[in-house]
Amino acid sequence: MLLSRPAALLVAAACAFGLGAMAPGCVPGPAGPGSRQGSLVVSNRSGAWRIYELDPADGTARLIGSGRADDPSYEDSMPARLPDGRIAFVSDRDGNPEIYLATADGRAVARLTSDPPGAASAAINSEPAPLGRNRIVFARSEPGAAAGSPRDLYVLRLDRPEAVRLTRHPGDDHAPWGTADGRGVVFVSDRGGAPRIWLMPDVDRSDPESVAVDLTGDAPSRALPALGAIGFRDGAPAPLPDGSIVFSRAPDGGPPQLFMIGPSGARAGLRQITDTPTLPYGADEPQVLPDLSIQFVSGPFVPPPLREDAPKFAVYRIASGGFNLTRVSRDRAGYDDFTRRLSPRR
Repeated sequence: MLLSRPAALLVAAACAFGLGAMAPGCVPGPAGPGSRQGSLVVSNRSGAWRIYELDPADGTARLIGSGRADDPSYEDSMPARLPDGRIAFVSDRDGNPEIYLATADGRAVARLTSDPPGAASAAINSEPAPLGRNRIVFARSEPGAAAGSPRDLYVLRLDRPEAVRLTRHPGDDHAPWGTADGRGVVFVSDRGGAPRIWLMPDVDRSDPESVAVDLTGDAPSRALPALGAIGFRDGAPAPLPDGSIVFSRAPDGGPPQLFMIGPSGARAGLRQITDTPTLPYGADEPQVLPDLSIQFVSGPFVPPPLREDAPKFAVYRIASGGFNLTRVSRDRAGYDDFTRRLSPRR
């Protein structure tokens, strides 16, 4: 729909002053040339789940995508930095989990997804991630599906309102992320049995799902030789610019750790980045930072006596070579920090 000049001016003003969520047609623009990017975390440090950007110089936290940090009536989570600096995330502020887009400074916000017309009940949208420079890929349940139903993957251009479905397999497909070339998507699927890392190398072909390949299912974990018949679960893949993929792997009943594979998958080799002696509470939801270090979440761990009883989660970072482990979350914090707080299948 074309806007009249007065209406267009109102939309532009709403975008400029950070009111994008209240102005239909307002999609936040890319970051300016002087934009400064810190790492993103999801935290309940102010009483409600919100997204924060941590300043790389002093670690101070800046609220992203919301005007209130203490309103428990809605939650923001699953942030993903796009190549131009904008931030895609999920919020249920309008009653249903939808995908939103914020400017790099987190002030202007626009909703990208909405319930399809005539749906008996809403679809659940989750886990947005960049796919090239002007698209995102995300997971979505079927409208009206029961809790715990499988999810499928969709791709959405930032300048168009319609999402294109990528997968239709009865298995659960989720946690997608675009490859460095902007054409492929790595994701988690249990279509072969247990959750493994899969790759669709070209989402623009007529049937991209038909050429999806399992990257981790055919090779056992060298780092878990004593598992025998015990299975393992893979999750949260994050591609690096050279085509390598870092992901989490957990034995059934045990905490996950981070592993890395090359572009051809685990058959060509599997390298462990974190280990249980150093991180007994595990490592999950890796995110590749601009300097190619990896940010991840560890937990739940139980705080010492005389402190809060609830299990806690904390964010760390590590070099991709497995050294220089650094805690990002404040030590002995009375709150939880996550990298993305991805949605489990319920």
